[in-house]
Amino acid sequence: MKIHGEGELISAYLDGELQGEEAEAVRSHISSCPSCREEHAALRAAKSWLSRAPRRAMPPELVAGLEARLARPLWREVLDRLTPPLPVLVPAGAFAAAALLALVWFGARRAAPDQSIPLEPLLAAHSRYTAEALVPPTELVAANYSAQLNAYYGDSPDQE
Repeated sequence: MKIHGEGELISAYLDGELQGEEAEAVRSHISSCPSCREEHAALRAAKSWLSRAPRRAMPPELVAGLEARLARPLWREVLDRLTPPLPVLVPAGAFAAAALLALVWFGARRAAPDQSIPLEPLLAAHSRYTAEALVPPTELVAANYSAQLNAYYGDSPDQE
């Protein structure tokens, strides 16, 4: 058993927490080791002095506060610390509502841009396109185009 450097065993021996062979081993080691004997004497004096210290009862408010705090779940405590108090939320909510109302009011009042297409430039572009077209308009008809394909490929498009 390693007793040197482990004041816990000597303290446990003084408190009567050790039983049987373990208690006997610590007792015999203390009687044969001067440094452990000194530690045993110092611990015994400290425990004696602490036992004579005056004891005062905790105030009932402190006991009730501790019990209430320990009874609350941890998640509730964290949530309470993360959420701001109500006096902060009310003005913040009022400001957000006013800002939203102002955005809706000014957004609705703004005129929509004119999305109509002027007819004159469109007609001019169409007439210029048809005048400059490389393919004659008679060949743009779907039936005529199919006839041209049949003439080029023969009766079936698979033949080359």
